[in-house]
Amino acid sequence: MADQAQGLWGRHRRRNVSIRRRLAYLILLVALPISAERIYALLASRDEQIDRTYERLRDIADSAALAQREAIGAAQAVVQTLSRQASSLMEDPPACEQFLRRLNNEAVGIQGALIAGVDGRIVCASTRALMGVDLSDRDYVRAALATPQPAISNLITARNTGRSVIAVAEAERDAQGDPIALAIVGVDLQWMSRIASQSGVQDGVTVCVIDGGGTMLVRYPIGSNLAGNSFRSHPLVQRVLSGNQGQMKAKGIDGEERYYAFSRLAGTDLRVLVGSDSSMVIADIDQRIFTIFFALLAGVALLIVLAWYAADKLVVEPVQQLALDIVAVGREEADTISQVRVEEFQPLVAAFGEMNQRLSERTEELRSQNGRLAALARMDGLTGLANRRTFDVQLSEDWVRAGDLRRPLALVMADVDHFKLFNDARGHLAGDDALRSVARMLSAATAGTRYLAARYGGEEFVVLLPDTDLAGAVEFAEDVRRLVAALGIEHPGVPSRRLTASFGAAATVPRFPGSPDGLLAAVDAALYEAKRQGRNRVIAAPDLAVERL
Repeated sequence: MADQAQGLWGRHRRRNVSIRRRLAYLILLVALPISAERIYALLASRDEQIDRTYERLRDIADSAALAQREAIGAAQAVVQTLSRQASSLMEDPPACEQFLRRLNNEAVGIQGALIAGVDGRIVCASTRALMGVDLSDRDYVRAALATPQPAISNLITARNTGRSVIAVAEAERDAQGDPIALAIVGVDLQWMSRIASQSGVQDGVTVCVIDGGGTMLVRYPIGSNLAGNSFRSHPLVQRVLSGNQGQMKAKGIDGEERYYAFSRLAGTDLRVLVGSDSSMVIADIDQRIFTIFFALLAGVALLIVLAWYAADKLVVEPVQQLALDIVAVGREEADTISQVRVEEFQPLVAAFGEMNQRLSERTEELRSQNGRLAALARMDGLTGLANRRTFDVQLSEDWVRAGDLRRPLALVMADVDHFKLFNDARGHLAGDDALRSVARMLSAATAGTRYLAARYGGEEFVVLLPDTDLAGAVEFAEDVRRLVAALGIEHPGVPSRRLTASFGAAATVPRFPGSPDGLLAAVDAALYEAKRQGRNRVIAAPDLAVERL
């Protein structure tokens, strides 16, 4: 009879194998769609991250191209001014050289200037080294003589000085339109590099300026020998030179794979190329995809093993015991049937609940991280400078640090002159553009320093200068004042016809107890005095006012 019972159970056991498989299939049917949805959501998030990267790079490229175009525009304005008086300057070479030297020292973004005849003979130059420059075989010189518009060169390396520049040339013409003299100025590549550094302040962003011949004029970050070399044959440069703007994922000149966007400087053959390392864009989310994928795979595999074991312990063995007990009772070999504990299936249900709980916790964690990232905005939306709250926090921190170290702390406050008249005359959109231009000048002036430039409110700006005395603050303010004037923004409402700004400066060594409110009051009073005295000037806070802080 025992052999018959074992045979009966064997037949039941062969049928119970399908129960284990069905449990495994059920687990797969539940887990795989959840896993697929999770992976799909992460892949969609990855694509969105790439799209946001391209959008950000396009914005940076357009902004950088606009900033570089303003630098080129300043050089064009200078050469146009020179070309109108080139023939008269040639009549007195010593006076011409003195004028060009002064222009070279005062004009922002200019590196050398010269006046030459239409035969290419240089009559006067801002430096003696430029007198030996050969103009006989220059495409941009021929273009300037052939057309009434300014001509811009590709990168030029002077044979006698070894310095690299790009040149802007324009010819003075007689009444019949024939060229009678030539004016040429060099664009300061260091100034263009400073603009590029301001455009690429974000971590992992590279900014390059490439001329029409494929030569890299400027590259930020600095640290390689790429600038000054021609890369016309490189696939990336060829694609950049083939269009006015675009985006792509490609290997850079240095071999690193990046996401790129480029934009052409209006009216020139120059292009700004902005890139962001692909590893920094998608490495984190790719790591999460792989981690979650393998975690889900391991979880599903472990769950199947547990289910298989549970099927044996909670289904097969109880049913086997039940069958044996039934056979034994039927044969009167036993009096009772062992109890089958159906509640033993609960661990399987708990395992599914635990898996869903882990997935929910991961989703909530991702949402929490996105919320924290959104709270990190600290910049002024219009100008891109630090906002008032950021400045107040930094001022308090620097005040305490300067007081502890007995170091000076300075403030420079700027106010755009007659800004209401400017808005009334040219409109608020032009006013916003003017504020952004002033902000870019402040950003360029503070680049590479510990200074903090912020928008204080309306048309007012403030710069925090740690470890700087009053003389240093005044010198900084004068530099920025000249930069703002050099922007050449037309202001119809004032006699000078251009936008200017007034500046106040104050400095002190903080003492305790005390607060930075006195320093703010002193610099505000100095700014008010600058406006009272006629604007477009820098006024330092009186020494006695600073000492009472």
